[in-house]
Parts: sequence; C-alpha cells; structure tokens
Amino acid sequence: MMDDNHAIRMSLERKSDNLTGDYFYERVAASNGMERTLKLKGRIDGDGNVTLTETSGKTGNPQKTGEFKGKLDGLSADGGVRLRFSGLWTGAKDGKQMPFSLRELRFDFGGLKLDQKKEKSVNKNLRYEIEMSLPQLADANSTQCEKFNQAVANLVAARANKFKKEAAESRKDGSFPEQDFDLLVYYEVTAANKDFVSVLFIFTEFLGGAHPNGDSKSLNYDLNSNTPVNLADLFTLNSNYLKVISDYSINRLKKTGTAGDAESGAGPKIKNFHSWNITPVGLRITFDPYDVGSYADGEHVVVVPYSQLKPIIKPDGLLAEFAK
Repeated sequence: MMDDNHAIRMSLERKSDNLTGDYFYERVAASNGMERTLKLKGRIDGDGNVTLTETSGKTGNPQKTGEFKGKLDGLSADGGVRLRFSGLWTGAKDGKQMPFSLRELRFDFGGLKLDQKKEKSVNKNLRYEIEMSLPQLADANSTQCEKFNQAVANLVAARANKFKKEAAESRKDGSFPEQDFDLLVYYEVTAANKDFVSVLFIFTEFLGGAHPNGDSKSLNYDLNSNTPVNLADLFTLNSNYLKVISDYSINRLKKTGTAGDAESGAGPKIKNFHSWNITPVGLRITFDPYDVGSYADGEHVVVVPYSQLKPIIKPDGLLAEFAK
C-alpha cells in the first residue's frame, strides 16, 4: 500500500548491493503499459537500508519521478520469513511525501509450494540464446504438480519452437548476419490459491533489426481438475461474455489516447483476449504491442472490475469468490 490508500505491486531483483525492478498501481480501468509501469533502481546497505530512484517507464530519456527510502527486513510468519519493505516515498517534482508498506507476496496453495526454475540454452551454429524463468509446483502430490508443470512446459515450448524456427529461417536467408538472436521468457503470478494459479508469461525476442519484440500468453490453471481454464469457463452459458469484456475494454482503451486500434484489437473475438488473468481487483486483459496501438506505445492493460462482470460470472467457477 502507498499512503494507506493505494494498492501497488512491486518487483525487485537483487544482485550484491544493487537493486533493480519496477512497480505499478493495482487498479481497474485501462492503462498504457509504458506509462503504467515505473522503473526502479537503487542500492541496499548491510543494515537493510534501501534507496530506490523511480523513473518513468517511457522510452527515450526517462525522467526521475520519485524516490523510495526505507528498510528491507524479514517478518516471521507461518514458520518462515516474509520480506517487508516500508518507509517514505518522495515525489521528484513537488516533494510530496507518502508512507509505503509492502509485504512479500505469497499464496496459500493448501500445502503446495511454488518454486521457480531457470533454464538457459545456446545454439552456437545459429547464434541464438534462450533464457527462461518458469513457475513450478512442488509437493508430495506429484501427479498434481507434474500436470501443472507440464502445462507450463507445453506453453513455453510452443513459443520457443516458433522462435527457433524463425531464427533458422533468418540464418538460412542471410538476414541480419552480424546480429545474435535471443529469447527471454519470464512470468508474473497475478493470483493463486489452493484452487487455481493464474500466470502471465512475457516473451521478449530479438531476431534482428532495430528493436526486440514482445508478446504475452496467460496460463490459468484449475488445481482441482488439473486442467487449464478457458475464458468461457468463467461465465454462465450464453452470457455473451465476450461482448461485455470487449465493450468495457474498448471504452477504457479509448481514454488512454494511445490505443488507436481499440475497436478492432479489442473487439468481441476470442483471439483478442489470449492474455487474461485473475487478479484481486478484476479480470486483467493484456494487449501486446500492435494489438490496439503502435509498437512505440507498447502494451496496454485493461482491468475489468468484478462488479462489472458479476451478473455473468459462473456461480461455481473460479471467479465466484471475487464476485461476492
């Protein structure tokens, strides 16, 4: 929370004394991905004192927009230690100050444990590299975990195979002979409990040219049936859920000023909603670069509040607990 009023989600990575990451405000409506996410960079000392400089996520010449100063330490909880980060945020322009308090995000899987697996592969002949960070479930219930982990592997393998094929074709026809190629895969767990896991995978690839390209794909997995969930599974039969989601998305995207193709890219077609995720505040739809706007405008995100979806949410579906 920021100022005891605004929900935020922050990601930080530590290498020695250096910290890098980003954060965004968790709220409904629509936002441009570049403007939504604020970059963070700073340091931590031996006593856990942290200073993070916040800059605008826009490309070009990022501007300092604020600064976090606080303490990063551990909080004992459920027999383990949960990270805690609290202190004071100061705005760069007006010097406005707000207290902040963050806790390490953990999910109750009813005994299951969520781990991370990192993989890296290099093809010297075709001069490409693939680096992946993947979520993995682990527990004595090996069948349940194996099926989830296999679903993750299948999703990522399909995208990696596409990259490998395109890399081979580019080398064969001599495109970009001086450039090395790479694919980076990472993820965000947007919500999870003992019944489901909602994961957004981000793929950033470089196959030559002026800039890398990015796209996304979600995996929403039912831990009770051990199967991936389709968007239609969340809503009552014949509810015309696509129109409800589409109408809200188009209306909100137009207000961003950067989604010139909202009518087509967010129209009521299932292909337009390939990246959807469950969050605590609403159903998050991720539109990749080029989906509803230009590459320069980046991704766009729409969070449809559950209050908007409540009349069509399936009473025994995964969203039922959020629509109460």
